[in-house]
Amino acid sequence: MATAGVLLPILMLVPASGTCQTAPPTGTVLDVSLSSPSPGQPLFGEIEISATAYPKEAVSSLEFFVDGKSVGSVNSAPFTVRTDVGQENLEHRIVVKARGLSGNVVEALLISPSIRVDEEVDAELQQLYVTVSRGGQRVLDLGKEDFTIVDDGNRERLVTFARGDVRLTAAILIDSSVSMKGERLRYALDGATSFVDGIKPTDDASIILFSDRLQHLTPFSNESAFLTAGLESVAATGGTSLNDHLYLALKTLEHQQGRRVILLLSDGIDSHSTLRMAEVAWLARRSRALIYWLSTLPRNEANKSRSSAWKSSITYRAEYQKLTQMVLETGGRIVTLEKIEDAELAFRDILAELREQYVLGYYPKVSKGDGEWHRVSVRVRQSGLHVRTRGGYIDY
Repeated sequence: MATAGVLLPILMLVPASGTCQTAPPTGTVLDVSLSSPSPGQPLFGEIEISATAYPKEAVSSLEFFVDGKSVGSVNSAPFTVRTDVGQENLEHRIVVKARGLSGNVVEALLISPSIRVDEEVDAELQQLYVTVSRGGQRVLDLGKEDFTIVDDGNRERLVTFARGDVRLTAAILIDSSVSMKGERLRYALDGATSFVDGIKPTDDASIILFSDRLQHLTPFSNESAFLTAGLESVAATGGTSLNDHLYLALKTLEHQQGRRVILLLSDGIDSHSTLRMAEVAWLARRSRALIYWLSTLPRNEANKSRSSAWKSSITYRAEYQKLTQMVLETGGRIVTLEKIEDAELAFRDILAELREQYVLGYYPKVSKGDGEWHRVSVRVRQSGLHVRTRGGYIDY
């Protein structure tokens, strides 16, 4: 039987009465407590640990431990660290040690429970990032009991539930071919800049500019100035190898932590790639990244017949349709930019959506590790709501 979640102050001292002073007097009583995660909450993957210390003016440092291992130390508020506890169904012991300016140390302990299961299941925790909307407006007040997950026909038990911010790692992929010449590329880069300006210190992003070759790539970072340095020197030129560079973006995300996201700004017309979209879609299924496509192609040109020395009109149309299907299958969406000046607003709206998604976790009842595709759907109790998440995963 799993241990119930419990928050235990190892040393509880009553704060001294009276007003705070700018310099704590000798013997100031120090108290510390853990404010997150919540008691009784099973923990998986990357988590945020927060503590409260009183009085703050008397604190020299706070050090955090998970299962006996130090995972970070801070010496000023906010007293918060992030760490990855893995995906195993385990009990975890979280300790925070507060050291006072006078050298005294107080601690607080939180024990997070494992999930009780009647039968041991050798399955990987599946996480779904879910957007719920009504009439185009996101719905943000649903609870765990409102959701139902169906995996290959099996109704699953929801074991983790979160709302709001979850760390994200984003690859921003900007078409810089000749079709983006002049002000069009500048507006696209303004949009990318607005996105990286809005990410948090716990997030990461990379900016990739491509035509028929890779023109610019930044390592993952949360520093906007670093990510945007040198973008103005890139000129729009050449053809479009969309498939090849979308594959590259997926590969760069493979070893990144958190929610993986690709934001692609392009007309979606590939003229020079070596890879076919079917190969990209295969990798997208394995990566479980969300893909958002900011399409610069006007709606009235989506079905226009195209051909070149490399591709027939049938091939162009098929590749475009496969790109559309892949984006929707990942749980992302297609945003058609009626004018390129709308790029900045679109990037900001996508970031807001990512901040407002529900995060659902479950262990599949049937897991064979046979490399087969599992179809997944998420339902909500209320009628009239639109639910969007990835369409499934490869069982491996």
